[in-house]
Amino acid sequence: MKIQNKNPVLSKTEASVIENLKRRLVEGIQVITGEGVLSGSGHLSARIPGTETFLINPRFAGVLADVKDICAVNFDGKRIAGKGPIPSESPIHAAVYRSRSDVNSVIHCHARYSILVGLLEGGLIPFNREARIFADGVPIFPESRGINDFPLAQRMVDNLGSHYATFLRGHGVVVVGPGIEGTCISAIQLERACQDQLLMMSIGEVKPMADAGRGRSNARLENPYRAWPFLLWKHKIKSKAQIRAGIRTLKEGEHY
Repeated sequence: MKIQNKNPVLSKTEASVIENLKRRLVEGIQVITGEGVLSGSGHLSARIPGTETFLINPRFAGVLADVKDICAVNFDGKRIAGKGPIPSESPIHAAVYRSRSDVNSVIHCHARYSILVGLLEGGLIPFNREARIFADGVPIFPESRGINDFPLAQRMVDNLGSHYATFLRGHGVVVVGPGIEGTCISAIQLERACQDQLLMMSIGEVKPMADAGRGRSNARLENPYRAWPFLLWKHKIKSKAQIRAGIRTLKEGEHY
C-alpha cells in the first residue's frame, strides 16, 4: 500500500504504522459492534499520520471485517488501496479530517438510542456519568438524508464545530476523537447515555447534573487513560470468539 505523505520520517515506518492502524480498526469495529453501537452499515476510520489519507472498513463489512479488508481513502473521497467498496458516506470522514487537525478517528453509526435522542428538541442532557463527558453539548445536524457528498459533509462538520459528537437527525450519529480506542469508548458511552436518558424520561423529569463540568469534557475525552475500558471490551469480544470456535470444534466432532 503506497500512501503519499508529507512527512519524510514516516516513509521508513509507513508499512508498520498502517498495519498497526488496520489491526486497531478491526478491533475497534469488533468492540463497538459487540456493544450494539455499530451495525453492518456503519463505519470506523483512522487518519494515517502525516498524510491526506485515512483507513476505513469497507461498506457493510461490520464485525466480519478483517485486516485485509480495510481500505485507504484520500481526502477527495477516492479509494487508493483495498478491495471492498468504500462506504457511500466516506465524505463524512474526509471532511472531518480536513477541518479538524485534532481528530484522528471518526465513527459514523446508526445506533438505536442515539437516533431517538437526536430527534428530541433538547437532545442529550448531561444528567449522569455516561453523559457528563459530553457536557459541552452534542449538536443536532438537521438534515436527515445520507451524507454522501462533500457540500453536505462540510455543513455537518460546520455544525459539529469543536465538539466530539453530533446527532444526525433521524439518521444516526458522528463521533470523533484523538484516537481509535477513545473514540470507540465515546460512541459506546453516548449510546448508553441516550438509552439511560430515554429510560429516565419514562420515569420522570431529567435534570442536568449540578457538576456536569462544562468546559472540562474535552479534557476528559483527550485523557489517554480513558482507553483502559477498551481492553476489557476487547477481551470480552475475544472470549466470545473463543466460545464460537469451541462450538465449531464440537460440531466437527472434536473434543477438548
